Parts: sequence; C-alpha cells; structure tokens
Amino acid sequence: MKTSLLSKITILAIASLVLLASCKDKKPQFTIEGKISNADTTILYLEKRSLTETTIIDSVKLDKDGNFKFTEVNVGYPEFYLLKLNGQTVNLAVDSIETITVNAPKETFAMDYTVEGSNSSAKIKDIVLAQNKLSQTFSELKKKFESKEISQDEYIAAVQNGVNEYKTKAKDLIYSDYKSLAAYFALFQKVDNYLIFDPYNKKDIAAFQAVATVWDTQYPASPRTANLKNFTLSALSEIRKAASQEEAINRIAASEVTDHSTYYDITLPDMHNKKISMSSLRGKVVILDFTAYQTDFSPAHNILINKAYEKHKGNVEVYQVSFDTDLHAWQNSAVNLPWVCVREDKSLASDLLTKYNVQGFPTTFIINKKGEIVKRVLSTDDLSSEVQKLL
Repeated sequence: MKTSLLSKITILAIASLVLLASCKDKKPQFTIEGKISNADTTILYLEKRSLTETTIIDSVKLDKDGNFKFTEVNVGYPEFYLLKLNGQTVNLAVDSIETITVNAPKETFAMDYTVEGSNSSAKIKDIVLAQNKLSQTFSELKKKFESKEISQDEYIAAVQNGVNEYKTKAKDLIYSDYKSLAAYFALFQKVDNYLIFDPYNKKDIAAFQAVATVWDTQYPASPRTANLKNFTLSALSEIRKAASQEEAINRIAASEVTDHSTYYDITLPDMHNKKISMSSLRGKVVILDFTAYQTDFSPAHNILINKAYEKHKGNVEVYQVSFDTDLHAWQNSAVNLPWVCVREDKSLASDLLTKYNVQGFPTTFIINKKGEIVKRVLSTDDLSSEVQKLL
C-alpha cells in the first residue's frame, strides 16, 4: 500500500517532536514541585530570573488538591527562578539538577512557604524576610520622623541600627558559603531602591570582593560572574580614587603653611567683573564647587547643589568656580543662579586644579565656618546631609 505525501509529512513531524523530547530528556534537568493549599483554579507561574530579564517559562492551573510539578533543563550554571501566584513571589535558587519541594498556603504564599531540597533557597527566604523587616522599619521610622515623634538624630540612629542588624545576618550567611546563590542574592537586596550593602563602603566592599573572587573560579560561564566582577572592580576603583584624593588633601593640609585658609583662599571675578574672595564667606558653611557650565552634567549637578542650598538657606553659601572658556555662555548661565558664581579665565591652565587636586568636573568640597576644607564630596554622598553635619 502506498503512503500519501501528507502521511509522510505527518510521520516526519511526529518523529521530530519525539526526537526533540528525547534530546531534552537527555539533558540535565531540575524539578520544582509541591502543593499550594486552597488554590483551586489558581494559575501558578514559573519564571526564570536572569541577569537582564525575568521571563515566564511555564505555568499550571492548580486543581483542588493544589499539586504542581515543573521540570526544566538546567542552564549549566546556578540561576534564580521565581514561583509567582496572584502577585506573590517565592525566590528559588537552582544550582544543578536538584528537586526542590515548595509547600505553601495560597493566602500567604510569599511569607509562609516551606522549601526542601535546596539549602540556598531556604537561606534566601531568611534574607527576604530580613529585607522585608528592614523595609517596614524604614517606613515606620519615616512616619514617626515626619510627624515629629522622633528627632532627626534618633531617626538616623534607628535607621543605622536596622541596617546593621540586616548586614550582620546577611554577612553570616555570605561568609558561610561564598559560592552560593544565597550569598549573591544577599549582596544585592535593596530598600527604597538603594543597595543595603554599600559597594563604596570599605567594609561592605569586602563582601563583594569575596563573592566575586569565588564565583570567578566556580562559575566562569555565568553572566552574573562577569557582572559581579566588573561591578566590584568599578567600586574598588572609586574607593581608591577617593582615598588618593583624601590623601592629597591631607598632605597639602599638613604642609608648612602658616594660615591654611589663606593658602586655600580663592579670589576671582563674578559676572559683573567684581572680584569676590571665598574668605568673605567665612562664618558660614561653604560649598566650594569647581565646574563647567558647558557640559551635559551641569544642569543636573546644579539642581543637586540648589537642593542643599535651599534646604539650609541662610546657613550655607555656594562659591562656584567655572572653568568655561566661553565668557558669554558662562554669563548667560550664571545670571540665573542664586549663589556666588566666579570664573577662572585660565581654564585648565589654572593652578587651582593642582592646589585642590581637581582631576575632573564637577569636583565639590565642603568648607567649615573657619574656612577649612573638611570634605571632598563623592558621587555617592548626600550633599544636604554632609552640610547638615557642620551646622
């Protein structure tokens, strides 16, 4: 009996599907299974949380028993996955070809779940709960501060205590197993969109270094390894640059100068060609800013300065030195600013760049009421908070 062309195509298609299925079966796989109570007709999603995106890779409509099972091909390196139910999520860490069992009630899925078969996933739950606690603490303290139930000093101290509590718990987890996904996860938790572990803090960066070093050896194929390595190296570079700048300032300050405030004084013309000395502002905290208005960063930078200036108006002054080569363009910009704006017509040939160790624009210092340099402001600093410390 002859086989029709259509039949041949159908047979080939079925054979291809069988072949693909068998190929998938031969690859290393992991399983995520369990039971969600009271979840009848609810859809449970499995999502892959890669470095750049989160994508749905499978889903199941739960029956009255709430049982589920997902089986997926292992990507070849540790990766994060999410179980999502009605907007609630459970973070899971898949290291290899393990079977992870998750049981939870539908109503409090993200908080009251249990996890077996993955030590990293169990630790991640502890970190999530600690992060949630810190976030709630921040919210409660903010309300108390805004309603004047606590002072600013009490608010700052309580926030710091909460951060330290989280870091202590997280560091114990990180240092117990640098190569785990839980260690990586703990490093990058945020509150109010800010990293709890500050990569520009000398103590915190040690944790990033430790995890990055181990991951570079253990998981060279993981995109997270390269990202963590570059992130850590960039932060270390900024820390070293800040240390170098601080050292330069201390070295100059320790030199044999009879009057440091005189040595560091600046006298330059304003837009009306009137010479103004920075020493004329003594008695107030001064934000000394070296900048160039004809740059892309200038508008945003001046907004940050204005925020601090307006917040502490009357107690702080701004002495802004422009190195713009175009006099007319500088005047057009300076006329709209409420603080002292002067211009160095020598531009990049000015000895001020050497004296203040200015390696790029903008560079900002804070001067105390005695006319002494007390702080070189970093990009990670809150200018208003730094000024507040001297008032």
